Parts: sequence; C-alpha cells; structure tokens
Amino acid sequence: MMKPVTADEARPLSSGERLRMRIEHEVDTRSVGFGVWLLRLTRGRAARLRRGQALILTTRGRRTGRERTVPLQFFPDGDDLIVVAANSGLAAPPGWYFNLTATPHARVEVSGRTCQVQARELSAREADAFWPRVLGIAPDYARYARRLGRRPALIRLTPEKTS
Repeated sequence: MMKPVTADEARPLSSGERLRMRIEHEVDTRSVGFGVWLLRLTRGRAARLRRGQALILTTRGRRTGRERTVPLQFFPDGDDLIVVAANSGLAAPPGWYFNLTATPHARVEVSGRTCQVQARELSAREADAFWPRVLGIAPDYARYARRLGRRPALIRLTPEKTS
C-alpha cells in the first residue's frame, strides 16, 4: 500500500510551486499538437532522447464524442502499456483519463504502429507495486505526487486481440 502523505508533505503549495505547476500544465496543453506531430515523424524516437518512451493516445471525448489525441509517456509491462494521469500535479486528472473512464476502448500509436487497447485503472495495490518502476525511469513524477498529496492514477492499456 502506498505510504500515506505526512503532514510535512501535505503542506499547501507555495505560490512559486503553484505558478510552476500552472506553467508546466499550460506548456503541456499548448504543445500537444507539436508532440503528436514529432512522435509520428520520428516514430517515437524523439521521446527516447529523454530516456523515456512515448505513445500517442486517441480517446473518444466523453461529452463531444470527438476523437481526442495526446502524446503520453508510457512504461511497458509485458505487452501492456502503463500511463500516468498526473496532469502536471493539478487536482483534477487530465481529460483523457475521464474519456477512458467513460469509454475504455482507445487507440495507441507506438513506434509507428497502431493498435486498439482496453484501458483499466490499476488497483491501489497494483499501482503501489508499479509506482517505483515509474519513478526509476521518470523521477519527475514524484513532484506531481507531492503536488497532489497522493500518487496519480496509473492506467493499464492492454492491446486488444485481433482475430
């Protein structure tokens, strides 16, 4: 089970930290199109420059029904892909999280290949066990957890079998 947040860790964010969080979120939001374009152009190689792996996730908007596409860092777990719903540490999860909650079927593009996936949020126990792997590859996620006062949701994307 995840270690509870201590009183020291649960302190309200400083104005500087709130500003950094808002700027990170704004940059992430405004660079979605560029990130998708770059990942498609390089077949994911651009993400490896920063020791990570990235995918392009396309969900169906829960209210509009329109396709929504975002680039996300992922963490492989066998054939499955794990993504983190951190949203720069903002209190609300990102829109794609709500879209997957409403409709767990989505499409991912990884290294130039496209497949359909089924999404499922990891249980608390599963997420607690996987979280150290996330931090080992991408320690910046610890900052998001501190901002939230908890670990962000982890989502397992399982490729659907084609017949």
